[in-house]
This record gives sequence, structure tokens and C-alpha cells, in this order.
Amino acid sequence: MNENMRDMITLSISIALFLGACFFTLGLTSQIRMTLHEAASVVGGQKRSVHSTLKLSEPDIYSGSQALLIAVDSEVRIQADGVTVTQNDPVALIKQSIFQSDAKYRAVYIRDIHGNLTELQFYKLPAVEESS
Repeated sequence: MNENMRDMITLSISIALFLGACFFTLGLTSQIRMTLHEAASVVGGQKRSVHSTLKLSEPDIYSGSQALLIAVDSEVRIQADGVTVTQNDPVALIKQSIFQSDAKYRAVYIRDIHGNLTELQFYKLPAVEESS
């Protein structure tokens, strides 16, 4: 057998193996696609069991005047130290003395299952005495 014939046989075997691997891969790809299609139809009507949550690195702290302005401008339900804020008028809120201008407030955000803000709660922080 001459050398050209041996090279042609080697090339033919290489091409046959390559084409066989390509067809095998196409078959696996179609199996994966079919499996994913079936899995999508099975879980299509189910509700999500994993919900993403927002986690803050540190709490939001506001001064009394900032909390008052947030309560006036907000469209969601507001609570300050357990008292529901019903007025959106800043003068009425100041007269009710719900927010103290010299105090600091920590904000807690209450969200529904879809992540929409439903309520904002302010809690007064204890006063920290400054040391000289």
C-alpha cells in the first residue's frame, strides 16, 4: 500500500469520526431541547417557590424633618412609632407632634410579595449623648 492511499484512508476515517460526532451532538441537542420544552410545560402553571428579597446593608436613618417630608410626599401608608399618619398636610403633622425635629428615625420598608412598597414605618432612635 502506498503512502497516498494510507493518508486517504486516515483522512476518510477522521472525516467519518468527525461527522459521527457532529450527528451525535445534534441528537443530544435535540434531546436537551425536547427535555427543556417538556419541563417548561410541566412547571408552566406553577407559582414561583423562590422569591427574591431586598436586603439593605445598613438601616436608613432620617432626621425628624426628613421623616416629616417623606410622610408628606409619600403615597404609601406611613407609621411613626406605631401611630398611623393620616394627614398629608405638613402643618397638621407638625401640630400633631408625631415627628420630633431633633430626633433621629430608623425607616423600615414593608413590601408585598411582588416587591412593591406598601408601608413605611419610622421608629424613633434613642438619643445618644455626646461625650466631651
